[in-house]
Parts: sequence; structure tokens; C-alpha cells
Amino acid sequence: MLSGSGTIELVSTAKMVIVGSVLIGASFMDVRYRRIPDRFWMLMLLGAGPLTFWEMALRGGIDSPVTFLSLLLPLSGVLFIFYGYPELKEALKGSSDDILFFLIYAGAMTGGAAAFAFGDRELFAPIGISFIFMVIYFVLYSVPIGGTRLIHGGADAKCLISLAALFPWYILDLPYQIGPFYDTLDHIPSMGAIFPFHLSVFFNAAVLTGFLLVVIIPVKNILKGEFSLSSFTSYRLDIDDIQGKHVWIVLEEEGRRKKEEPLPVLIGKLRERGEKRVLVTPKIPFILSLAAGMFVQVFFGNIVAALFLALQ
Repeated sequence: MLSGSGTIELVSTAKMVIVGSVLIGASFMDVRYRRIPDRFWMLMLLGAGPLTFWEMALRGGIDSPVTFLSLLLPLSGVLFIFYGYPELKEALKGSSDDILFFLIYAGAMTGGAAAFAFGDRELFAPIGISFIFMVIYFVLYSVPIGGTRLIHGGADAKCLISLAALFPWYILDLPYQIGPFYDTLDHIPSMGAIFPFHLSVFFNAAVLTGFLLVVIIPVKNILKGEFSLSSFTSYRLDIDDIQGKHVWIVLEEEGRRKKEEPLPVLIGKLRERGEKRVLVTPKIPFILSLAAGMFVQVFFGNIVAALFLALQ
């Protein structure tokens, strides 16, 4: 019979296989269409969600059943990103959907409070932290910072929020984990709280995407002899070649740059102005970066943390 820790390892591995498989499929959609149906995230949550419940039981939830109520917090976050939030005005008018969701969210918050007050605090803490990150990811998607959103696409936000819901805990001693990140974490357990799985995946994806921007695009511009200050994020493309490309057109208006969708109307206006080559920036398939970031995290750990720890 498997030991508790051995079973937890199998459950964690099963979750990673399910999530990794969904991310691979979503990456193909992102590369080809830059649009990903919600069914990918629903499949991920339905496939791996029950395993999170099982993992809590293995970690001691059975000894404190009220702690299971804490899982209502990430569940409410998932419902929020897929179905939105109720409007008080509509609820007061008698809208059954708004009333239902008010009751669901109120029940989830009440359950979370009960788990915090009467449950296992050690089990509750990572779930509460993951719920906070779910809120942070939504804010980074919804609120522009410095004129741009740090999480640009809705699918990117849904992916990160789903990962936060599914991975409140992370095993630090699985047999396929190698590298200085995990070696150091064995001696500094608090690092696991500082760099939870989903946040590390986000950091890894950002590093990989940054590599694309600061290495591949500038090299491409240099080879074309078109290097300039904008060459780290943009390149020039013949206006006749834009159709069907996954890019934004970069326009300058009143000394400020803005990105526009390459719609036929805009392309027509640029042609009328005599534009033959326009500045574009690629629509990054960030789900592909998140998928790569997850596999890097699973086997090697957080790139940023590993580099930081290597310098100590």
C-alpha cells in the first residue's frame, strides 16, 4: 500500500499531466488563432479539480473536515472568471441569476471564513494565498498599469487563475525535479510560499517571452538593416503582407504610440496616406509561454529564483 507522501506525489503528478496536456492543446490554438475557447480551462479544472480535493484529504483534511470549506474560495474565483459577478441593482429587481450568484459568492466567503476560524490553519494558508493571487491576476488583466495591462489576454488570465486554484500546494521533492532551485528549497521551506507554483509558471513565461522580445526581434531587425530604438519590441512589415498575420500595428499620435488591430479599414487608411511599410509588434501567444513555463517549473523550477539563488 502506498504511503501518504507517495500517494500525494502520484496525485500531484497526475494533476501536472492533466494540466500539461490541456496547456499543450491550448498552445496550438493560441499559436494558430490567438483565441482559446473556455472549454480548455473547464476541462483542466474538471480533470484536476477533484485531485486537489483528494490532495487536501491526504494532507490532513480528513482530520479537520471544516477545512475543506476553504476550497470554496478558489471555486468562487473560477466561477467569477467564467460567469462574471452579480449586479446588486439587477438582484433587487428580482433577477434570478443575480440573486443565485449573490448567494453562491456569499456562501463561498462564509465557508472560507469558517475554514479559517475553525479549520487547519496550515492547510488553509496556501489556499487563502492562492485566492489572493487569483484576485491579483484578475486585477493585472483588468487594470492598465502605465498604459498597458501586464496580463493582456483574457485566456492568459483564466489560465493563471485556474493554475492558482489547482496548485495551492506544491511538492518539492518529486523524483523528476532537478536543478539549484529545488536543491535550495529543500533548505529554505519558506521559499515555497514566496514562489508558489502558479506564480513561478508566470515568471518563467515572462522570462521566456522577454527572451523573444530582447533577442529574436532585435536580431531580425539587425539582419534587415532596420535597427532602431523600437527594435526590441517591433519590426517593419510590408503593408500588403499584414493580412492574416498575428500582429498589432503601431501608430504614433501626438507623440504617443498606440497599438491597433490590423483591420481592413485601418490598412486602407494607411494605404491612402502612402504607407508601404508599417511598424508592427507581434501578438505574443502567451499561453505557449505559460505552457513552456510550466514544464520548466516542473523539472527545473523558477528561472528568476534560480538565477537569484545562484548569485548568493
